This record gives sequence, C-alpha cells and structure tokens, in this order.
Amino acid sequence: MLENLPGIVDWISNNKIASGVVVAAILAVTGWLVTWIRAKRDSNRIYQYLLKSAATTVWRFRSTEAISSATHIPSKRVAELCSGDKRFKRNEKEKESWQLT
Repeated sequence: MLENLPGIVDWISNNKIASGVVVAAILAVTGWLVTWIRAKRDSNRIYQYLLKSAATTVWRFRSTEAISSATHIPSKRVAELCSGDKRFKRNEKEKESWQLT
C-alpha cells in the first residue's frame, strides 16, 4: 500500500478535481475537530462549575443564566451543551435549570 503512495500523491497534485476534494475533506475534518474540542472544553467548564456549586451551596439546580455568568459561556450555548451532555440533568419543574446526574 505504501509503495503506491507517491503515485497517488502525484495523481492528486496533477488532478484539480481530486485536489479540491482532498482540500475540502481536510477543511471539513479540521472544522469538525475544532468544533468538537470547543464543545468538550465548554462542557467541562460547566461540569466543573456545577461540581463546585454542589459542594459549596445548598442549591440543587443552577439556572442557565447563573452557569453562563460564572463560566462566561453564552446562555444559548450553555443550554445547548447541557441538553446534549449525559452528565447534566434538566429540572422538570423549571426548564432553564440544570444539575449533575
């Protein structure tokens, strides 16, 4: 397989369509990876805040706005990340509040 690599690289570099497809694929994977890393980082910041909040306060649930204010993550993103992460549970009575599962 590796002995064919120089031929494949030459073919891609000489073929405009193949070059475009390879560049587009690399950009798409890079964009997806950056988005995934940022979501993981922000989810971990929310998790750490809720963990600290549970240990230092009597509040069971924290509002989206409180989480946003403490973590400096926009409210809409906090709600999006919390709803998609299994570590967080939404309050059934008050829709915009979260706790650790």
